[in-house]
Order: sequence, then C-alpha cells, then structure tokens
Amino acid sequence: MRFMKMHQLRALAEIVKAGSIQRAARAMNLSQPALSKSVRELERQLGVPLLVRGATGATLTPFGAILSKRYEVMQKELDKAREEIDWLKGTLGGRLLVGMSPPAAGAGMASVFASFRQRQPSVELELLELRPAQIFDAVRSGVIDLGIVHHYGATDVAGLQCVTLKSYQTVLAIGGHDPALPQCIEQLWDREWITSDLADHADGYISVLASRLGIDPPSRLFRCTSIAVYFELAEQPQLVSHWADNISPYLDMKFASGALTRLNLGIDLPAMDITLVYKDDELLSPGGALLTKIIRSAFDL
Repeated sequence: MRFMKMHQLRALAEIVKAGSIQRAARAMNLSQPALSKSVRELERQLGVPLLVRGATGATLTPFGAILSKRYEVMQKELDKAREEIDWLKGTLGGRLLVGMSPPAAGAGMASVFASFRQRQPSVELELLELRPAQIFDAVRSGVIDLGIVHHYGATDVAGLQCVTLKSYQTVLAIGGHDPALPQCIEQLWDREWITSDLADHADGYISVLASRLGIDPPSRLFRCTSIAVYFELAEQPQLVSHWADNISPYLDMKFASGALTRLNLGIDLPAMDITLVYKDDELLSPGGALLTKIIRSAFDL
C-alpha cells in the first residue's frame, strides 16, 4: 500500500470542516475535481470509503471518522514540533495550554504560574478551567499540553502520565447551626447533600465515600459545578457539603461564624489528591517541560 500524503489527509479534513466538496474546494483555492481526486486516491489506497457523498454535502463514514481523528492529533503534534523548533531558534515563545479543575487552584498553583511567567515571559500561557474528565480527554487528544486535576479515587488513566502532587484531608459540614446534628450514617444519608461532582464522575467524592461505606449514594443530591455558587449554597440550613482542608482558613472562619458546622461522625473520609497529568515526557514542548519541572519542584518531587 502506498503511503498516505498530507495533502490527501488535509483534503479530507477540509471537506469535513466545510460540509461539502464544493465549499472545501473554494476554501482551498482548488478545483472541485482536483479535491475529489485527492480523496478518491486515498480511498483507493485504503480500500474503504471515507465519505458519504450526497446532494446536500459530504459526511464521514466510520472509516473516515477514524482517519480524521488521527489526522487532527497528527496536526497538533506537528504544530508543537514547529513551536519547539522556533523555541530553539529563539524566534518564538510558543504557546502552552494548561487545564485545571477548580479545587486544584487552592493548592498554591498561582505562585507556580507566576514563577513560570517570570522565567519565560515570551510564552503564551493559557489556563483553562475544566472538569477532570475533560482534562484527561483534552491531554490525551493533544488539545491541551498538561492538566492539574483533583480526584478522590485511584488514578490509572491509560496512555497518560499521572503524578500526585499533594493530598488533602477532607471534612463534612452542614449549613448553619443545626441543634439536631446527624449522629450516624443513616441520619447523615437522609439529609440533602451538595456536591460539585457530575453524575457520571465515578471518582467523585460522593461515589468514593459511598463505596467505602458499602452503601448507595444519598438519594437527595444537589449538583453544582460552579465553585463560587457552591460556597454560597453550602451555607443553606441542613445542607450537607464536603470540603478539602487546602482552604482551612476559609473553613475556620465559616465554622467560627456559625455559617457552617463541622460534622464529626468518625467516618473514614476520602482524601482529595491533586495530580499533574500529561502525555509523555518526550512529547512535552520545551515550555511544557519547564512548567512540569517548576511544578514538581514546588511540591518537592
């Protein structure tokens, strides 16, 4: 089988992006027959159809979807290769995308990024707030360079390097000052809970805690992915919330004011781990390698 050529793969990608061969040809300043020929040659080489051609446009077949997905990853890696070459030439600072889940921000990460900015001011550093599952997918697909995530269960993500930076103990609290505090698991489970976990997050706090206790999650769960809103809602009377002690000063203030009441039921609560996630040391850009080094050093790793 002949090797696939980049112009053939690009032709396929542009057709998918434009939605039709005619529009893609215009976008690429090519004739429609020339563009069609590139894709047909590719289909002939692979022995499978890549596009479903119709009167209203063209869509990918399952074979085409696989090839298109791999081409996108390849393009991202080529872009990173160009950035590395420019970095070595000293002509460009490069671009570094980092995904962070909100609770990880309380782990002293601001000083880490400030240190990186001082050492590499020409690098275009972008910090994106994402959920843990989004970060794992984005790192794996090459959309972002690395991620810093919080999680409560074991981390074993295929194809990714995961380095635990720090673990924090967690506490349970109830909104306001409740004279009839829960005294056992059953009473605690009867209350309404607030959590920042999504329903499909298997390593979320509630899922891990319920698994440890050998019971189903509470039936009344209020899910809130906005951290700012979570902080406010948690003070509602009789609402059970979970916290990590990386924000101890804030919690101490709320406990002292009576806005929150700490619950002590002798339960073995899950710890919150902060983990650095990236694809592979060899695939990190110079900027990514430097930031990874600064992060490890900040956590004495």
